[in-house]
Amino acid sequence: MSKEQDKVFFRNFSLVVGALAVMMVIFIIAARIIGIDESMDAKQRAASVAERTEPMGEVYVAGEEEDTGAMAEAETGAGADGGTGNVGKDVYDSLCVSCHGSGIPGIPQMGDADAWAPRIAQGNETLYENAINGFTGESGMMMPPKGGNTEISDDDVKAAVDYIVANSQ
Repeated sequence: MSKEQDKVFFRNFSLVVGALAVMMVIFIIAARIIGIDESMDAKQRAASVAERTEPMGEVYVAGEEEDTGAMAEAETGAGADGGTGNVGKDVYDSLCVSCHGSGIPGIPQMGDADAWAPRIAQGNETLYENAINGFTGESGMMMPPKGGNTEISDDDVKAAVDYIVANSQ
């Protein structure tokens, strides 16, 4: 009787393994039909990322092939970036406004004559020095050197200080 039980067990086991194999094939076919093509999705994502991260402009290096349009924009300070030709205003709008136009307590806001009066009374040289080298006021708020952008020139920082002072008296 043992051989008979073994035959029944082997037959049932073979049927279950066969049914599982058939189901696996059906699931693989269904996944191929319904599933997402990851390579196509990756290509679409790559195109989207490339579009969002493409360069906004070009760098002009003296001595290389000249583009007269870019040269004229660089010389006047005006261009596609919205530059006005007023260096002080441009520096203020791109850098200084983040603190001196945001209403942060303890930081003198442009146009607030009362807040700027004691600072202006110290003289432009002191204002220039504080803006270029950094300054921590009585409120404890620190102004980093050149507003945190050490790439800009001292003359541009001075122009921004002049712009703020002219609009805060």
